[in-house]
Amino acid sequence: MCSWCTPPERSVPTAWDSVQVPDPARMRAVVTPGRMLRRRAAEAPFAVPYGALPGAPFAATAACSYAELDRRARAVAARLGGALPPGSRVLLAYPPGPDFAGAFYGCLYAGMVAVPYALGEGRCAEGLAAAVELVSPAAVLTASDGWSALPVNRDRVPVLEADGTMVGGRPVLQLADRWRPVGILRGADAYRRYVPGAPGEAFAGRMEPAFSHGDLLHVLGELQDACRIGVKDEELGWIASVHGVDDAVWRLLLPVHEGRVVWETQGPRGDG
Repeated sequence: MCSWCTPPERSVPTAWDSVQVPDPARMRAVVTPGRMLRRRAAEAPFAVPYGALPGAPFAATAACSYAELDRRARAVAARLGGALPPGSRVLLAYPPGPDFAGAFYGCLYAGMVAVPYALGEGRCAEGLAAAVELVSPAAVLTASDGWSALPVNRDRVPVLEADGTMVGGRPVLQLADRWRPVGILRGADAYRRYVPGAPGEAFAGRMEPAFSHGDLLHVLGELQDACRIGVKDEELGWIASVHGVDDAVWRLLLPVHEGRVVWETQGPRGDG
């Protein structure tokens, strides 16, 4: 059976996330993956989506609560929206984890096209130069600890560090408060998959067709249906791959789309 359908029972209190979230009544109509996160943050800000547990299936957000993930995304969106026009491609050079999660959702919030380049698991930073050449991004986002090592010509493509503390040299809390929602159409491009070439082929690789926000919702719906009928975990990856969705992407989006939680972080005293 799919372990997604039977999350383990566990209660682990973690630090409260001081993040402003919208009125739940204004978030009823969910039409994009980004708005789904906004809804989760509004209705259960301190909840942690199942899959965030270390070592658990679908681990992608590394114990970020909905409110924290929303805060990171708003900060990235505010920074990108102030520098790039909607529809710009943004290359995300991260290993799976909360920094990548915030950057990906930040692109969705800002109406940018996220192009993940997963570091780790055999994919090194050196291959990023070929990815930049093929993708032609308007910007590259990466975690602060990988910024200096990236082989990117910064005279041609800006490189911004974006993690849970700073985005492009500006505090996350400050940027998150400045973000304002933008109109995102379901048919607008949201994500493109970059497939690197074989080792030793420096400039080989390809870009796959773009996914709109609606396309992503369709794939997530199929994965959710597969979970409900008991499809095994490893088979979910095959379904996503057939659709052309990166492993790191569906493992990030599905827990938020499904809305299951394992534990809730603690709010301040008097707020639960």
